Amino acid sequence: MKKILLATVVPLVLAVFLGTPYYLGIKARETLTEQHRVLADTFFFDVVSHDYDQGWFSSTETTVIRFHPNLLSNLSKQLPANIQTVLDKEITLVNHVKHGLFADGIRPVRASVRTEFRFDPKVQEILNRFFNNPAQDPFTVRNTVYLGGGGKMDVRIAPFNYEELSGIKLNWQGMRADIAYQDGFKNYTTRFDIPGLSAVLADMGQITLENITVNSETREGREGVSLGASDTKLGRFEIEWKENIDYNLRLNDLVNAVTDLQIGAFINPTGTVAPAKLAVHNLAYQSQTDENKGFIDAKGRFSFEKLLYGEESYGPLDIDVSAEHLDAKSLAALKNRWQQMSTEAVDADKWQQQMLASLRKEGAGLFTNDPVLKVNKFELALPSGHIKVRGGLRFNGLEAVDLNDFAAMLGKMHAEIDLDVSKKVLESFAVTQARSFFATDAPDDAGEQADLTAKEQQDVDETVRLIMGSMLDNLHHDGYITLADNAVKTKIVLQEGKPTLNGKPFEVKPDEDVLDLVEPDGATPKPDSKP
Repeated sequence: MKKILLATVVPLVLAVFLGTPYYLGIKARETLTEQHRVLADTFFFDVVSHDYDQGWFSSTETTVIRFHPNLLSNLSKQLPANIQTVLDKEITLVNHVKHGLFADGIRPVRASVRTEFRFDPKVQEILNRFFNNPAQDPFTVRNTVYLGGGGKMDVRIAPFNYEELSGIKLNWQGMRADIAYQDGFKNYTTRFDIPGLSAVLADMGQITLENITVNSETREGREGVSLGASDTKLGRFEIEWKENIDYNLRLNDLVNAVTDLQIGAFINPTGTVAPAKLAVHNLAYQSQTDENKGFIDAKGRFSFEKLLYGEESYGPLDIDVSAEHLDAKSLAALKNRWQQMSTEAVDADKWQQQMLASLRKEGAGLFTNDPVLKVNKFELALPSGHIKVRGGLRFNGLEAVDLNDFAAMLGKMHAEIDLDVSKKVLESFAVTQARSFFATDAPDDAGEQADLTAKEQQDVDETVRLIMGSMLDNLHHDGYITLADNAVKTKIVLQEGKPTLNGKPFEVKPDEDVLDLVEPDGATPKPDSKP
């Protein structure tokens, strides 16, 4: 009897012992294949090749990727040459997969995966200059796949200290990311920690970043829009530069490349920054996105404790905004279109035209389904006073054809805004605009811009303040605004294309005295007839 039992049990145990790793290897491959699909669907990566060699107790997955060339072309002017070289070359990811119940220790799992990074020799040469510890891998990724198909990923970037004889010094304190995911990546949470980065750029300046954390929970919506919540914090950011910096930033590309957002699409500034120091303390951003019957509700909060620019201090800042009843299908289509544009060779002069065209086409449903936008709170303390704004905007009955008719859009828009702004803030803004106007005035005979003398600038500033003060007094006298405690307060309402201020219809009245001084051709002033 015992022999019969042994003859039955032993083969069964051996079958389970030997067969389980192979079966779990099959299940692990399913999970890794799904993760590969997520990687392949990422718009800023191209998958050059993919291979999976499955064994009995272990397997090897090899994937070759590269950043999309057109995306790099769009970003090339904003990236240093070394970083361009790193991003331009192919990267080989080799996943060494161990499958079996105890592949990761005493907790039963499908598999334990270690990712090996292989770089082009030129890239490896650059990395070796920074990560010069041969016993430490610059990048490590460990992926534990649980029996149910979910799992966790631990991602690390090693710290380094780098210094050149030229005076350049970099102190990177490393990065840690922890990702916990459900089967199929339908839901996952992430946490990123970056303790800090300090960079001394020889005699040009320095940059400091401290205590960056990102916590997020993401789930897939029915229409393909990512839902969930995020919480981002930055302890301190400081930059000091000692010479003029010319800039031409495609913020849309930069933001989209790292966050999958397009918030910078229409903010692409150019200009020159004078030598100065900029610092931000305790910056925070929180977001929440939900889906309800095919519509997206989203809210976000942005704040910082203090912003220092040169000798001036701004803050605190607190912005709380929300958007309701956004058509999910249109939002997904618009996101996909913008991502596609980011990987196309788009002429910079035509970029905003294409963005606006996509809003009218793919994004039309965002406007035609009665969306509601709210500024629940905007409060900023400035050296000259404060700005406080609350309000909201909604469209009622807007149709796609109205997107090409600004008057029609205004007629179907309802907006209410409460303003509370220090009088000195408005005066400072007007003075700044006037200075900008005179700084770009007509050049002299030599083609140089004529700068105002200190006395002339003082006279201009005082004149602008007097004009602004007079204008505010007139608006107060007419009932459009309230002046109290050195602040300007009013409620702006736009309904059916007609604006009201403080409940009073607002009409622009031409200044007849000014118009009388201008000839019909609008160019030559009339001579003064008085003696």
